[in-house]
Amino acid sequence: MRIWFLTPTFPPVHGGSETQIYTLAAGLVRRGHQVDVLTERYPDTAEREELLGVRVHRVRTDATRWSEPDRVPWEERAFGLLGDAERVIGSGGVDILQTFCQVGALLGAMMRDGVGCPLVVTMNETTPDTDPFGASRSRLVFGQLPYDAMVVGSRAYREQAIGYGAAPGRVHLARYGIEAGLYGGADEREIQHARSWLGVVPDDPLVLLVGRYKERKGQRELVRAMAGIVARHPRARAALVGSLNSASAMYQRQLEDDIDALGLREHVLLRGSDRAFGAMRALYGAADVVVQPSHAEGLGLSAIEAVAAGRPLVAASVSGLSEVLECCPGTVPVPPRDPAALAAAVCALLDDPERAAADARRAEEAARREFTAESMVDGYLKVYERLRAASGRTAGETACVETVSP
Repeated sequence: MRIWFLTPTFPPVHGGSETQIYTLAAGLVRRGHQVDVLTERYPDTAEREELLGVRVHRVRTDATRWSEPDRVPWEERAFGLLGDAERVIGSGGVDILQTFCQVGALLGAMMRDGVGCPLVVTMNETTPDTDPFGASRSRLVFGQLPYDAMVVGSRAYREQAIGYGAAPGRVHLARYGIEAGLYGGADEREIQHARSWLGVVPDDPLVLLVGRYKERKGQRELVRAMAGIVARHPRARAALVGSLNSASAMYQRQLEDDIDALGLREHVLLRGSDRAFGAMRALYGAADVVVQPSHAEGLGLSAIEAVAAGRPLVAASVSGLSEVLECCPGTVPVPPRDPAALAAAVCALLDDPERAAADARRAEEAARREFTAESMVDGYLKVYERLRAASGRTAGETACVETVSP
């Protein structure tokens, strides 16, 4: 099959959704399919490149043309990407059009009949209702757009989709998975290099949180918990590793203010996520405990990565993360928005490293069984092949299909 992905962000941008999309694309290529990705072009990225056999086409939003006399700025903002899509993708010869967010689904719905193939949508927005007109936009996207199937990565995403009006028969669960080999097995040299990059000396207990700098990730709870952790383990350090892409610079400044107010400047380190894709295993390997105190998650890929790397995990028992906690015995649940409970759980693991390591090994075995890239690829392919069979097409043929129900 020839499959086109539409996504506003893609590696080298870091984040759970970017990792999931790249892992899926590479897995489809390994199965013999052609995958092209249309995405935003950032500085220092090529207009076209190939990553693990995935062909990536990058276009740059040209805001300067909005003010040109022959342009209507509103139309350019809303529909300008259609011109790029038509130029890069063209029409015909596409078997599946796949999108990964609400704006992608809107773009794909406008393109669907013109490209002449089924549209499959996946939504990676965890709390879309917090955006302007988020609830009404979600009801439109989930309940009214002419997509042919929706694939979701967790039970939480399935509940969200149906809650906003998606027909249950068109929602297919393909749990997000990871390439476990990318996360475990870091050697001592890699680990010490990671600790040096973070600014942590070899013997300091290290608590790691990976996630974009945004309120729902719960970084402020970890900063506040560190006051209690340091009282018991004076050499403990916390490293917060994340990006500001699709995040909040104001929230990052609030974290800085909290760190200063609590006198934790030497104990809490903020770092950007400018590591090479696939290099996260050294960061996880360097950690004594990984925490994910999010207020909400669709699933929590960084939590799965940490467990697959053999690290003890403390995570908030919220929708999405609860699925990881349930599937991986040996992980530690804590109530959300509770710095005291988070501190107590981390200290318990630091107090008894042998027990923490044994529980982490148990959880690692489960994660490597329950959250695999191959299972995720299988789930998407079942949907793609069913849609293609329903249209009576063979690979590369061009024909439009009507919306189908399983």
